[in-house]
Amino acid sequence: MLWHGAVPEHPVPWAQGDAPVPYWAEDTGYSFTPAEIAALEQASQHLTDCVLAATEYAITEGRLAELGIPDFMEEAVRESWDRDDPSVYMRLDLAYRTGEAPQLLEVNGQTPTSLLEAAVCQWQWLEDRQAAGELAGSCGQWNTVHEALGEQWAHLKAARGLGEVTFCAAPIDEDVATVTYLRELANAAGIHSTFLEVDALGLAPGEPYLLDGWPRPIRNLMWLWPFEFAWDARDGEALARTQTRFIEPLWKAVTSSKGLLALLHELYPDDPHILPASLTPGMLRTPAVQKPLYSREGQNVILPGAAMTPGDYAGYPLMEQAYTELPTFSAPDGPRYPVLGVWAAGSEVCGLGIREGRGRVTDNRASFAPHWVEGER
Repeated sequence: MLWHGAVPEHPVPWAQGDAPVPYWAEDTGYSFTPAEIAALEQASQHLTDCVLAATEYAITEGRLAELGIPDFMEEAVRESWDRDDPSVYMRLDLAYRTGEAPQLLEVNGQTPTSLLEAAVCQWQWLEDRQAAGELAGSCGQWNTVHEALGEQWAHLKAARGLGEVTFCAAPIDEDVATVTYLRELANAAGIHSTFLEVDALGLAPGEPYLLDGWPRPIRNLMWLWPFEFAWDARDGEALARTQTRFIEPLWKAVTSSKGLLALLHELYPDDPHILPASLTPGMLRTPAVQKPLYSREGQNVILPGAAMTPGDYAGYPLMEQAYTELPTFSAPDGPRYPVLGVWAAGSEVCGLGIREGRGRVTDNRASFAPHWVEGER
């Protein structure tokens, strides 16, 4: 993996407080050899299989409370797994240094974003660079995300009889864009869809389903809203009682818990792709990162020797994971720390997106950086 950057005409002082950072990084790209991509793809599929096995282990062995899942949710989560409620997508975040084994940092199982950038925008970027003569026509990209997601929706319609889905998100540009893209893919597969914002979801006494604004029952809900936000809310227990089926499914509450990283280490203690981790902070005899069981965008993370990052998850129990260095690339406007996001459609890995942080914790000021593969894969 090589970093390729250009000197910005007007460098932005990234390290200074809340200086603005462009989300799409036009001044940056990463190149990989075909051998690197083959190794990343193999390792990522292996890790995806391990994550799903650890999810099953947590559910069948009664480990849900340790992962931060409330008692009233446990039966609904188990039933969701037993029904084999289908998943559309997932993202694994990896630390990768050239010549070394990729290492799993986190699993984004329920609400992963940066999807449109990975699936569509960086592919268009590649074609534009090739058309401009800046990249050879033989260059490729590890990116069949768009096609794989379309195939997954088509599979759910044909094999699961999924005919109608309500798509739902908070009124946040990134979330709405992600849901809109997923909805367009579902429509292309012949699935009828509607959209509403999270606050428009309704409940009614004795009604077995969540309701839309008309109000009509919602039987299938593609919900880009964290489960932990819902179960912590005033009407949180409705999440466990409703007959509405969620995409991503309720069993993804297990996959999304950072406590699953500790169970992965418990199950695969010698796996070079899985970092040592513990549900009890202070147990690892190595420099460790402490993370809330549920958090997003690098919130409330404690790096070795550092203060907790700001965020809304300070009340959650902490787990710890062995610290691993991210590769660091020097740019004219400060260091860059890339994290590789590998996408899976269903349970099959299908492409790569890169978030490039300006600090060792990847937060909501990280940029998306495109990549290419040298020569033919």
